[in-house]
Amino acid sequence: MRRSDRVTPTAKITAVGLVLACTVSLGTALVARADSVSDQKKRNDKRIAALGQQLEGTNASLARAYVNLEKTKAALPVAQQRLSAAQQAQAQAEQAQAQAEDVQARAEAAEAKARAHNEDVAQKLAVAQANAQRAVERLAKSSSELVTSQDALDAYAAEVFQGPGPDSQLGMVFGGTSPQDLADRLVMADTASTVASDTIDKLAAMTADNTSTRAYLTAVRAEIAELKRQAEIALANAEAATAAATAAKEQAIVAHNNAVTATSNAATAKSQLDALKAQQTAYAADLATERANEQAELDAARAESARLQAILVERARQARIAEQKRLAALRAARERKIREEQAKAAAAAAQGKTYTPQVPPPVQGDTTQSGYLSYPANGPTTSGFGMRWHPILQKWMLHDGLDWGIPCGTPVYAAAPGVIIRAGWRASGWGNQILIDHGIHRGVDLVTSYNHLSSIVTFGGSVRRGQLIGYSGTTGYSTGCHLHFGVYEDGIPVNPRIWL
Repeated sequence: MRRSDRVTPTAKITAVGLVLACTVSLGTALVARADSVSDQKKRNDKRIAALGQQLEGTNASLARAYVNLEKTKAALPVAQQRLSAAQQAQAQAEQAQAQAEDVQARAEAAEAKARAHNEDVAQKLAVAQANAQRAVERLAKSSSELVTSQDALDAYAAEVFQGPGPDSQLGMVFGGTSPQDLADRLVMADTASTVASDTIDKLAAMTADNTSTRAYLTAVRAEIAELKRQAEIALANAEAATAAATAAKEQAIVAHNNAVTATSNAATAKSQLDALKAQQTAYAADLATERANEQAELDAARAESARLQAILVERARQARIAEQKRLAALRAARERKIREEQAKAAAAAAQGKTYTPQVPPPVQGDTTQSGYLSYPANGPTTSGFGMRWHPILQKWMLHDGLDWGIPCGTPVYAAAPGVIIRAGWRASGWGNQILIDHGIHRGVDLVTSYNHLSSIVTFGGSVRRGQLIGYSGTTGYSTGCHLHFGVYEDGIPVNPRIWL
């Protein structure tokens, strides 16, 4: 056999390894790309979640349209990357399939060649064995005939040279009684000699044929031994080729299945990308519509805020007047008390008595210290007081309070004693709102607001510090459960932290 005709176990391992290497490299690439896509999605999800804080106080429909649009914008690159990865994986899988099918074809061709060679050797071996069998049979037959002829020749010689009777050849020659009888006897002797000579020639020919047959049988047996050795090698190679072809076929099936899966994944990724593009178009249209409506709602909110501010300013003016009247009355009463005490001292002196006037303490104004307000609820601060960029309207807007991220239904308490001046639903975006006027402190009228409540417990009247007034929620322009807490000084929003 030529070396190129053999399919060894090494070839089998190489054939299988080629497909396995393609499959492993394809899987590794897909995992790496999956990690990249996953990381990118996590970053996008985090950025979208942060939009909720930026959009606090925005119309819910507008905020929802904007968030939806931003989600599709963030998802499009990821979907495109997934599609590219899926298409590349598909190409790699199809290439691996083609390579596997090529390996399978070569392995099956090698198997067919090895089996054909094995059958050829088997046929040659069968012919050689048949020839050997015929040679053995021929040798046995000629050997038997040779023995028979040799026996006949030996008997003839013994009769010629040792026979005593008249029937021996010598008796035939010398036992004649007349010339004619002698002549007949000579003819018979000559015939007997001719037969003996033919027997000797036949015996010689048979002996030569036996020698040739034995030599041929020896050669055939040597050929049989060599053919058996070749048959063992051919059978082993055929079995190895069959195993390699089977393994290659299995790997070709795996590669085909991978290609089918990759094709399906690519089609799914393409469908998802197309759906995202369609969604983006729809969300962009929604956003345009909602943005057009937002200006009117902002105008209404500003008007509501202006009305609230006017109310609070007026209340502050009246509270300040009332406080001034209260202080004036206290001072007048103090002056009266002082005059009364002085009169008592003068009357006592006129009578020769001693009287120490009881001077009332001076009238003091507001003595409110820092930290006057208590926390209405406990939770992490999710948004502070100050200017904040509005991603939809593309301008800076004031976030006029503190947001605490607390679950919906968390109890909310009055931050200080005061009077509820407003409690109920506000269409301006605050949802369920409570306003408490705490009176004049540090020279200003102090008001606190509690917004986006899920429900209100106390709708009016005086409240004490720490009294339950409602429960947190996400009503109005809100993107999640929280409490928006605001503080007003004479109707102007200020940072609540300076009072807490």
